[in-house]
Amino acid sequence: MKPGRPAVLDNYRLSFPIFSEYWGGGIGDIVYDPGKYVMGALFDLSDAELTVLDAKVNRKLDNGKKEIGIYKRIDVKVAPLGKGEPTPATTYQGISVERYHIPPTQHYMDLVIQGAYTFGLSMMWIAYLQSFPLQQGKKPKPPGVGDAAAKL
Repeated sequence: MKPGRPAVLDNYRLSFPIFSEYWGGGIGDIVYDPGKYVMGALFDLSDAELTVLDAKVNRKLDNGKKEIGIYKRIDVKVAPLGKGEPTPATTYQGISVERYHIPPTQHYMDLVIQGAYTFGLSMMWIAYLQSFPLQQGKKPKPPGVGDAAAKL
């Protein structure tokens, strides 16, 4: 897999409306919200890599090709951080999500924030990530326990 590069998804916001048995708290999702944005990393993935990622986020299709897992794929346009034209991309969005915030665990958010630093996202975005209310003291369950998102 090629290295990711920092990018911005306009008109969406970050939320934590999905409970993960593995993490013991909320996990990230994006919600359409005009005027907001989400920062992240853009990767060039092969079809085989997308198939592996589908399994890791528990994306499933029924016989009629309807999305029935935890997450579905959606097509979006993202802009590279800094200069560059928006580019088509595919991301994941929760299917059956709660309409309220489920606090993520400290451990989960530490990994999200570490990723933001790794990909050179803005300090303003990192401060925003640090502002979410958290559940303290929970650690992920051992490998093989809980939902498919655990394998991320």
